[in-house]
Amino acid sequence: MSSATQPVEGGSLGRAILPTGAVDIALDILFPPPNPYTNDPALWVKQKLGRFVWSGQINILNSLMENKYTAVKACHGPGKSFTASCAGAWWLDPDVHELGTAFVISTAPSWPQVDAILWRELRRRKREGELPGRITAECMWYMGEGRGEEELIAMGRKPQDYDQHAFQGIHARFLLVIVDEACGIPETLWNAINSLVTNDFARVLAIGNPDDPTSKFADYCKPGSGWNVITIPAFDTPNFTGEYIPDEIRDDLVTPAWVEEREREWGIGSPLYTSKVLAEFPEVTDDTLFPPALLERACKNELPGLAVGRYGADIARMGDDESVLYRNRGGVIRLVKRWHKMDTMESAGQIAAQLNMHGPVRVPTIVDSIGVGAGVYDRLRELRYPVGGFMGSQKAFNSERFANRRAEVYWQFKEGLELDLYDLDPEDLKLMKQLSEIKYHLNSRGQVVIESKEDMKARGLPSPDRADGCIYTTVKMGTMSLAGSASTVAGDLIGKVM
Repeated sequence: MSSATQPVEGGSLGRAILPTGAVDIALDILFPPPNPYTNDPALWVKQKLGRFVWSGQINILNSLMENKYTAVKACHGPGKSFTASCAGAWWLDPDVHELGTAFVISTAPSWPQVDAILWRELRRRKREGELPGRITAECMWYMGEGRGEEELIAMGRKPQDYDQHAFQGIHARFLLVIVDEACGIPETLWNAINSLVTNDFARVLAIGNPDDPTSKFADYCKPGSGWNVITIPAFDTPNFTGEYIPDEIRDDLVTPAWVEEREREWGIGSPLYTSKVLAEFPEVTDDTLFPPALLERACKNELPGLAVGRYGADIARMGDDESVLYRNRGGVIRLVKRWHKMDTMESAGQIAAQLNMHGPVRVPTIVDSIGVGAGVYDRLRELRYPVGGFMGSQKAFNSERFANRRAEVYWQFKEGLELDLYDLDPEDLKLMKQLSEIKYHLNSRGQVVIESKEDMKARGLPSPDRADGCIYTTVKMGTMSLAGSASTVAGDLIGKVM
């Protein structure tokens, strides 16, 4: 008798010969074993994608199995977008949810955040898992080749693409909504999301840095909201805890060196440190002029920045403060130069060297002409460079509302940020810190007063040199005479493209 067969007794045929394992095969057909991936997304990531997930990421993925609503407030760099993309790809795999039963919607505050972050990662997960279908440039995933026609199973949209009613036609038994950079999502869109997840199988995963304590995301992260809230501070990530991770992904996660740099740059008690390192919402008081969420939004604007623009310079004395030169091109504001411990003539030379790079093009420059900056302004004016002097203590144009020009231009800059007119550099950490620390109040006449440099130093803060230089590039000067020239340059009004 062959080793591949065995006798089976009984039945009208007497002895039947069946292949080894036939009974098991028949039982598998009649009673298929449960799919191990359906209830274990981390296993799916490991086996289907061949990727590693650490304990915090596993916690997020497992929350989708047990909770309808999951809110993740996370530090900078714990692998948020990777985790969200794994969740989306796992959800759509036909081995997990049968084609036609599952749908994924993703959103973020802007289109670059939708396309270049989450959907860039989703495309990678699709390749790694050899998942079927195709993803378009418009962030739509279609499946169903060979079934007669393709079916849309996922899409990514920014808030401006739809209103509260635009979601109403989307239905699926297994619906997953992924909200990336959740602090920047308006309340109307949250209402639309909540109107979608009506059955017991629907899920919402909201993930982001806890920047804005006034946001709807902050409300969902509070006790009693009904959401499962997961907090991932930097100190709970593998590079701090010693949890095993492969060496090739170690640099992809937040590092102790980065946290130490942020401690020096921002300070442990600053709003940015609270959000980006501790993964907690900062306590922003009513007298904070530039809320962290507003600065965060300005760092994500993408303006063309093609205009000649204007420079703004703040000049420091010989101490620890720094002199800076910023340039504003069509709302794109960037630090061009910084220097320390130079006298008036040397500082004037730094600015002159930059202006000389433009050749015959005369780029206007605003210089703080109070204190040590007055000497720099006078020297540049003497050399016939196109400079204008700014004196923050002068009377405001709108003196009923503002105590002086400093308060007026700072407030106008705040209004410009609220209108998304400015594109700030997310790498300019000192600028972000200085702006986030500035406070204001109303005096007895109801005028806006911005705290002075002396007041900030009394609170143990450095002089806001970068904040001043940045804001000088946006100053409304009316019609400004250019030193050494009969021409005039119309002032850069807040809201106009420079």
